[in-house]
Amino acid sequence: MFWEGWLKKILNLVIDLKYCKECLTTNLRPNASFNESGICIACHFSEKQDQTSTSFKLKLLQNKIKESIKKKRSKSDYDCIVGVSGGKDSTRQAHWVRDRLGLRPLLICAAYPPEQMSQIGADNLSNLIEMGFDLIVDTPAPKSAAKLSLESFKQFGNVSKSTEMSLFSTVPRLAIDLNIGLIFWGENPALQVGDSAVEGIDEFDGNRLRNLNTLTEGGTDWIYNSLDKKYLKDHYIYPDSISFEKRKIDIFYLGPAWDDWSNDSNSIYASLQGLSLRPGEENITGDITNASMIDEECTNINMMLKYYKFGFGRTSDDVNERIRKKLITRNEGIKIAERYDGVCSDKIINSFCKYVGISNDDFWHIANKYVNKEIFHVQEDARPIKKFTIGVDYCDD
Repeated sequence: MFWEGWLKKILNLVIDLKYCKECLTTNLRPNASFNESGICIACHFSEKQDQTSTSFKLKLLQNKIKESIKKKRSKSDYDCIVGVSGGKDSTRQAHWVRDRLGLRPLLICAAYPPEQMSQIGADNLSNLIEMGFDLIVDTPAPKSAAKLSLESFKQFGNVSKSTEMSLFSTVPRLAIDLNIGLIFWGENPALQVGDSAVEGIDEFDGNRLRNLNTLTEGGTDWIYNSLDKKYLKDHYIYPDSISFEKRKIDIFYLGPAWDDWSNDSNSIYASLQGLSLRPGEENITGDITNASMIDEECTNINMMLKYYKFGFGRTSDDVNERIRKKLITRNEGIKIAERYDGVCSDKIINSFCKYVGISNDDFWHIANKYVNKEIFHVQEDARPIKKFTIGVDYCDD
């Protein structure tokens, strides 16, 4: 399989599991980059961010927005598009673009099929409409969505790959169709998470988002080959660069200009605006914020699978942010990650199995193919057991 070959290639090049000296990012993260001091790109950016006034960066972003709008000269009723999901980050982004930047945003949601979307997610989208935003919801064909979810699980060990492709592709596709030249996303995946493949000309530039691992891994032929109705593939395909240039589309990240961008701050702000959360479920979902990916449950499975592939999951990503903001120490982050990273309840897994039409045994048979056996022991009748200690470099002798 494509993913197995990619993993073997990585493991042949990098035998050891190594950690950033400041956070819990591992060298097995796709497109990870460490400097000569062993510091990951996200920690390096965070240090630079601390030395630069966010008011100065906000002014830079505002100037870029003015130039983009001037270049476009669109007659649309909207200045820009903000992609939303019904979660904390996109809720706050929508308010920030409208109320802080003074723009007229159109919100676009690449919604989950009814069988997959949570009631909390549906309620939170309704809340955005009640707050005065215009919203377009673009939903994939339900049966095709379930089929692609299973196929991406089989081929890539990723139950959410097709969903992620839909999310990132729908927003620019509709921007092109509606002739709206400006798109906003929140965090910069290169600088705030550590995916160097999407790094642009500066910290606001999102025009290399098409290089995101989830969009490029394995290409798109597998989608075409999996669908009976071939025209449905367009929902999942990221527009080409020629279409971007023709419509003069610009993508900007808001996070670098945001003085308190974080999971915790966004959760607090969004909840004050009426966002529904799910407190007390960290032992079920592995989500220590109780506010991430609340619009559907399958992503919790993907965070668990990410942990088994790369040695880190959602909890490590969350504590990395807190470490960089000096809210906790690295050792405190290790204790949290040891407890919650890779957590996903049997109830969530069973719900996914029912959704795509497989048994629990089928699920683990597929999942175990993608477990990184250099750092985990695979068990036929139980979950994998890690060989390593989180935060400590490891070599499987």
